[in-house]
Amino acid sequence: MQREVLIFLVSDQTGGAVEQDRIEVITAGQYFYKNGKHYVIYDEISEESGQTVKNIIKIYDGGTEIIKSGDSSVHMVFEEHKKDFSYYDMPYGKMFVSLETNRLDIREEEDRISVKIDYRLEIDYQHMADCLVEIRIESKENCKMNLGR
Repeated sequence: MQREVLIFLVSDQTGGAVEQDRIEVITAGQYFYKNGKHYVIYDEISEESGQTVKNIIKIYDGGTEIIKSGDSSVHMVFEEHKKDFSYYDMPYGKMFVSLETNRLDIREEEDRISVKIDYRLEIDYQHMADCLVEIRIESKENCKMNLGR
């Protein structure tokens, strides 16, 4: 995998307290491999404040972590059949978050890593949504992307 990567993120939320919601993002980032773990670092702009939020995705055998820091911050750990607890710090307050991972599928290829996470989201002990997140990381140099034209 090259250092310069493209990150494709798709998040689907259904059930619970939310109507069906889908978010799709394509962004550029940096890739590193250290001590048996894949690291992907990228920035995003907060919809609430317009400020930059730093993101780290850490992928390893049996787990994936998503760490956000900025005006919104959280450390989410996804390991199959495990429940993780965290606080999600937002500009308007702190929420207690529970993530129960039902399924985690990690696939590694030479210039691509794909992760699928199927999990249940609770906020302040209330079921909010059933979520499916798909993350695809590809070397920028070798990425074949069709934007419909």
